[in-house]
Amino acid sequence: MSPGSKPRPPTSGLRTILPLLRNERRNYAIGSIFVVIGIITALAYPYAIKLTIDEGVMRGDAHRINVLAAIMLGLLLSEGVATCLRDYWFNVAAERIAATLRKRTLAHLLAQEIAFFDSRNTGELTTRLAADIPPLQRVLGEEFADASRFALWGIGGTILLFYTSPLLALIVLLGAPPMIAAAALLGRRVRRVSAQMTQAYAEAGAYAEETIAGIRTVRAFSQEADEVARFDGKLQHAVGLAKDKIMTTAIAGALSFLVAESAALLALWLGGNLIAIGRFTSGGLISFILYAFIVARGFRNASTFWTDALRAIGGAQWVFDLLARTPRLAPDGGRRLAQIDGTVVLEGLRFNYPTRPDAPALADFDCTIAPGEVVAFVGHSGAGKSTILNLLLRFYDPDEGRILVDGHDLRHIDAAWLRTQIGSVMQEPVLFSRSVGDNIRYGRPDAGQELVAEAADVACARGFIEQLPRGYETEIGDRGVQLSGGQRQRLAIARAVVRRPRILILDEATSALDAENESLVLRALRSLDYKPTTLIVAHRLSTVVNVDRVAVLDRGRLIALGPHDELLQTCEFYRQLVETQLVAR
Repeated sequence: MSPGSKPRPPTSGLRTILPLLRNERRNYAIGSIFVVIGIITALAYPYAIKLTIDEGVMRGDAHRINVLAAIMLGLLLSEGVATCLRDYWFNVAAERIAATLRKRTLAHLLAQEIAFFDSRNTGELTTRLAADIPPLQRVLGEEFADASRFALWGIGGTILLFYTSPLLALIVLLGAPPMIAAAALLGRRVRRVSAQMTQAYAEAGAYAEETIAGIRTVRAFSQEADEVARFDGKLQHAVGLAKDKIMTTAIAGALSFLVAESAALLALWLGGNLIAIGRFTSGGLISFILYAFIVARGFRNASTFWTDALRAIGGAQWVFDLLARTPRLAPDGGRRLAQIDGTVVLEGLRFNYPTRPDAPALADFDCTIAPGEVVAFVGHSGAGKSTILNLLLRFYDPDEGRILVDGHDLRHIDAAWLRTQIGSVMQEPVLFSRSVGDNIRYGRPDAGQELVAEAADVACARGFIEQLPRGYETEIGDRGVQLSGGQRQRLAIARAVVRRPRILILDEATSALDAENESLVLRALRSLDYKPTTLIVAHRLSTVVNVDRVAVLDRGRLIALGPHDELLQTCEFYRQLVETQLVAR
């Protein structure tokens, strides 16, 4: 939800929460037993005080006082134990719900189409995953237990109020309608402001994550103070919204307190006059006042819980909206072929990125690639080279035209299965904060050490891996920060080839390697015994000179296709690329 947008009604969040509550009904049921025990002991306590005064103190019966004191001590101990066990079971249920909600949120987030992430900040997404659910967890745990207790206090106390004095009970209940009205009116505002505040803190968290990720750039340009100042500006905006929420919550609490306690005070005044004229006992008045405060506290805290629940639901609205969102491009589903040879046909492709609808990335693009063929795509930056690879991986679907693999339209093939047949090395390879072996095995989780070592050999990575402190078990840090750019690229190549793919995608996969290592890697890739169909995006002449064919792109169009030597003779555009961009790099 964006700042300032109108939040959905709380029922949109309740539809998500209620099934989770049902799944934890056993824990809540056990906890509710102790809620009831605590209520019984709490409501019995004022009556025991009444008996102590009327039957013990007023009659001078010390034995009766001692017996009733022992009973009250037992009631206190029982309530303490019941409170402890109640909180345990409710909090266990809340923890399990929060864990399930986090898991579902991440799973649903990862199922969204790539275009979803193009328009969102990674830091904001991770901040929301960490920050949006804990307030809801607190509401569903101990606060829910307290609210249940207070609600039952209010109901049970009201019954005992009428039993003790119907007239005084009616006076005390005068405070109920104003409290309900205040909770309804102010609760909606708290929910709206809470959603806006959560969004503001998410944006601040995203900014912090981006700054920390780019610490080397920040340090190189001496921008630490400026970054802190910008971060503070975003925090101040969030704090301003928080002040609004806090003030609204405080007003709601103050109104509930004043109305409820004023009604109880009125009952005390009237009860005192009834005692003065002999129509009420002192013990009866004291027990009534205790019940009145229980009822007032019960309804007041139940009202506060409702406000807190609305605030938590408002803060987690982004989670609920995400869980209700249907991916525009399903992550799986469709045909799974028995095997593929690797024939790739690009037929009449037209495509615009969703974030840049007015800038065509591909236009009327046609190309056929035979099984086992190595084709390099070259052209100026923005010509559409990487776009072809993104479409082949079904990160996006073309606006017009189609891509065929072994004669089958990719739209009809299970996208998740398709990607298991493709090995890809992106322009900026992403490694994970795991061991070297785990990063290579990411391409094939069931790969044994022998396959991992073979893949490292193909990528010319075994040499530097064996020099690491723990070899394949060495942790490489956040995003592989402990490795050089060339080492990260070689691990990414090993990760791609370990799965023995039928189609291999290399998007400037050797750009960080020196000429010698690049030559060794390319030679090893060409010698793979299973001969994958290989698509290469490259700028270096050394990368494209030995491929089967070179596809020359300009502004999303294919303007020439053929062997390197032939294109040098027949395509002026390609010759200029070779003389300038390719050779220069």
